[in-house]
Amino acid sequence: MQIHNFNASKLRNTEFVSLGNDILEITKPYDWATSNVVGFYNKVETSVANFKIHLNKLSTVSETHGVELADVAFNNAWWAFKHVCKVYELSPEEQKQEAAKILIELSKSHGYNLHNESYQVQNSRVKMFLADCANKEEVEAAIETLGIQDQIGHVDDALTDLEFAINNRKQKAVSEKRADNIKLLRMKLATSLESMFKYLEAMSVIQDGGEIDDMIKAINESILKLDTSIKMRSAHHSEEV
Repeated sequence: MQIHNFNASKLRNTEFVSLGNDILEITKPYDWATSNVVGFYNKVETSVANFKIHLNKLSTVSETHGVELADVAFNNAWWAFKHVCKVYELSPEEQKQEAAKILIELSKSHGYNLHNESYQVQNSRVKMFLADCANKEEVEAAIETLGIQDQIGHVDDALTDLEFAINNRKQKAVSEKRADNIKLLRMKLATSLESMFKYLEAMSVIQDGGEIDDMIKAINESILKLDTSIKMRSAHHSEEV
């Protein structure tokens, strides 16, 4: 008795897992150990289990902010802060001149031209700069004197957005790697199922009309249900197009 062909490439991940679960449930009662072919069942069982684990980890991360755009936004915020300080350095009011000099010197101590640094160095230095703005009385007073709390806030917000974008990019790389793993696991599950099916078909010839044939019938029903689902999905897609 023959097992219906199934096209693994047309099965969605969840459908493939469902098929694997069905096959395990159908073939579980068979005495694989005494048949000296327990490896067939174990390979399918392991393939399904690994597939499930990695499928649960698989996630698609959408980049709401491109790293380059976020970096430009940060550089603009940093440049705006420096520009305002330079303007106030030319103020006729001595108090504002002194405040501007304090902030200019502070920014220089952390890296005046941060856009020349790597993201890691740039972001680390900006965090130290922002910490000084929040914790050093002299710096806090200078910011208040110039009334540029908003400019400092823009730098802080831009840094947050940049770090978010960088983190998303890293997560996307991880997701792509997981997607590659899923492809490999799909292949392993398909190979495991095909090996089991060949064995069952061979045994069906020897034990015609017995337990093996009953399993094959149940397997075919499971495969046909998925075939029907795929055909309905394809027809629906064609109607939409």
